[in-house]
Amino acid sequence: MSADPLAPGAAGNLSRLLEPLRLGGRTLRNRIIVTAHATYNIDAEHLPNEDDVAYFVERARGGAALVAMGTTAVHPSSPTPYGIYHNFDDRIVPRYEALSAAVHEHGGLIVPQLGHMGARTDGEAGPVWAPSQVSHHLWGSVPYAMSRADVRTVMEAYASAAKRAVRGGMDGVELSVGHGQMINLFLSPLTNQREDEYGGSDEARFRFCREVLEGVREAVGDALLLVRVNGSDEAPGSLDQDAWLDIDQRIAESGLVDAINVSANFYGSVIPTMAVARGCYLHYARAVKQRVDLPVGAVGRITDPTMAAQALEDGDADFVGMTRAHIADPHLVRKIAEGRTDEIRPCIGCIQMCQGELGRHRNVKCVYNAVTGRERFLREVETTPAAARRRVVVVGGGPAGLETARVSALRGHDVTLFDERAELGGVVRVAARTDGRDGLIDAVDWLGNEVRRLGVDVRLRRTAEAADVLALKPDVVVLATGASEALPLWAEREDRRLLGAADVVSGRPALSGTVAVVDETDRTSGMSAALAAAEQGCSVVLLTARPGPAELVEREVRDDFLQRLVAAGVEIRTSTQVRSWDRGAGVLHCGVGGLAALTYRDVDDHGHVLVRDVPDLAVAADFVVHTWTEPRAELFEDLPDSVDVRAVGDVLNPHRIEGAVHAAFELAASF
Repeated sequence: MSADPLAPGAAGNLSRLLEPLRLGGRTLRNRIIVTAHATYNIDAEHLPNEDDVAYFVERARGGAALVAMGTTAVHPSSPTPYGIYHNFDDRIVPRYEALSAAVHEHGGLIVPQLGHMGARTDGEAGPVWAPSQVSHHLWGSVPYAMSRADVRTVMEAYASAAKRAVRGGMDGVELSVGHGQMINLFLSPLTNQREDEYGGSDEARFRFCREVLEGVREAVGDALLLVRVNGSDEAPGSLDQDAWLDIDQRIAESGLVDAINVSANFYGSVIPTMAVARGCYLHYARAVKQRVDLPVGAVGRITDPTMAAQALEDGDADFVGMTRAHIADPHLVRKIAEGRTDEIRPCIGCIQMCQGELGRHRNVKCVYNAVTGRERFLREVETTPAAARRRVVVVGGGPAGLETARVSALRGHDVTLFDERAELGGVVRVAARTDGRDGLIDAVDWLGNEVRRLGVDVRLRRTAEAADVLALKPDVVVLATGASEALPLWAEREDRRLLGAADVVSGRPALSGTVAVVDETDRTSGMSAALAAAEQGCSVVLLTARPGPAELVEREVRDDFLQRLVAAGVEIRTSTQVRSWDRGAGVLHCGVGGLAALTYRDVDDHGHVLVRDVPDLAVAADFVVHTWTEPRAELFEDLPDSVDVRAVGDVLNPHRIEGAVHAAFELAASF
């Protein structure tokens, strides 16, 4: 094991975070851990692959005291959503050996989280087991009620999986007791309606948990046994905070576990979005710490080191989970120790890639860190000097331009960045005006600080013309000029009542009366504009040709928006395709019932599409808000062919932030 260079000397008032903590027979080198989370770094057998090793090693290299692998199914009867691991037999032992050896080399501890997903499925085929035949999960699967023999089988599977973990060199295991997984289902009166020795009373419902703990403790010996519990199920009819505190006390009094890690949620996703307050579960950890005599961990959007240190100082917890913070910046702890907290890349809570990619059956990534999830191939790109120092001119200070400038400067190039605005960040600053989306600012502020720290010549309030660019005698010009609002195809000409979504979100002009918002990007811009119009007291209708608005947005984020839209009184009309805007009458003409989707269409004998008649809907509006944009590519034509011109971001194709940032990283790595 290499020497641990982390020391609290430079951390100032954050030094509490760097103090060691004894857990059972192990010592955490500091108080910051990476809690269990799915990575989808798996092979065809759902075993951790080389990408998983590189991913967890990078967090250990960056100083995390302990990294926990995401839920590892202990039995084939468990669903495996989000690419969770299989620990059914000895095939996983060599993979554990590779992971544990690599993490230990960098001074970290590692444990797998053991669990059984019960009725938590993403709609996949296969068995769904639970204590009783009660559907509770978002997908609505009605589970098979386990027999006594099934109960014993699953309990034995937990113990067997734990044995394989310690054989593979793991420092112990964590048991998932909450999050709507199998143990949680046995504990909850909502899902446990058994009439045998495993149901009927609080003590009987706890029996499954106790017997699993006993079996796992025997299997791991003196290795770590951690449990992850809920502070509350936050679900009507299930376990509230008081019920969970009683369970925590039973767990502590058993003498079987070394620490309790407190989270929340029962139904589905356990990841709070940026619309949720930072530190949202701290109060749960505080209550558990007051109740039990065990080390207690806190989680829940703890993305800021100052908040983490304060939680320790206030006695809310003994250690903190900063998981998504480590997805954004795996070297977070090292930067704290070295007094470089201003260089920590912030987690903004968008969940677009850390959670969103899992739902798309791809591995974990980060919107603003192109290396995350690709450590095995890209870890050294930023620190590898370019073959030759070049003069690089970047036009545009949005996410794509900033990332291009940052990586170019890191690789040793001489970089100048132009932006016509007074502040860096581009349209992200507009998007951040929406309530619950202010976290977007953190990332572009960080990028702006980084390019300045790295010596980039930043020229604001400058609309770069060809002459300005050529005067710098560039070797490479990167156009990151983004996209601007454009006239929709269904509007014949400009109209003062026809507005772009970005303008409305920015608060201009003042709106009144009825506002129709046409969502044609399937992202958040239409919903943000609808909320902005509603805040001005307008009567708002949101139109989309899809079955629902913002269909490309992650479910959790979309749900946040939908709740606010409903609360604001916004009418949502789905399957509604805008055909034309009648300026004179102030009416949008729409077709209703024609879903905009890739699907089989009826054709005649000559292959001509038979167009169905759909009802016409006339929507009267005082203002119409659209989401149409088009690339701003004028400089392409103005610069001579002798100049090496590249383009990145929305200037090529308007898309989401991660597309712009990741493409910019790869572009800057290419010259």
